[in-house]
Amino acid sequence: MSNTNFSRLRFNFGFLLEAPLGTSRLNEISYPTIQVSEDVTLTPLQGQFTATRTSEGVYVDGRFQTSIHTECVRCLEDTLVPIIIQLDELFYYPPEEAPKGEDTYTFDGETGFIDLAPLVRELSLLETPMQPLCKSDCLGLCMVCGQNLNEADCGCKADEIDPRFAKLRSLLEE
Repeated sequence: MSNTNFSRLRFNFGFLLEAPLGTSRLNEISYPTIQVSEDVTLTPLQGQFTATRTSEGVYVDGRFQTSIHTECVRCLEDTLVPIIIQLDELFYYPPEEAPKGEDTYTFDGETGFIDLAPLVRELSLLETPMQPLCKSDCLGLCMVCGQNLNEADCGCKADEIDPRFAKLRSLLEE
């Protein structure tokens, strides 16, 4: 028996291959916490999506609300950043029919399963802000001693200036 961990975002849509074009199924999901990949954990993952049989495969569209675990760029503390994931993808069947040279997802008709985890991972990383903050007024770290200024004042003198710029400071005082 293999030790393969199956994704909790793996759904059986094999029945759609035999269904008439346009047949669809609405799916709702609600996970308190889900690890989509080694580097992405979402808390919670809630929403719904529809899988529809098309002439080219299975079209998946939907919307998930979630928060991604990341690090604040100012204070380096772990934080949850709310994001919205919008699904809009065609899983090609048979896989040989997928356009060459493009990033595409395929549907394995033999098993009948579609794994949404790689798609959800990709979309969640794309939705993560470039500079995530734990809160909008995060004070960050002291540039001198590294103290998290959200927790306590370090007492370092903020007025210290690099001696190489002392001449510029004298211009401001004139």
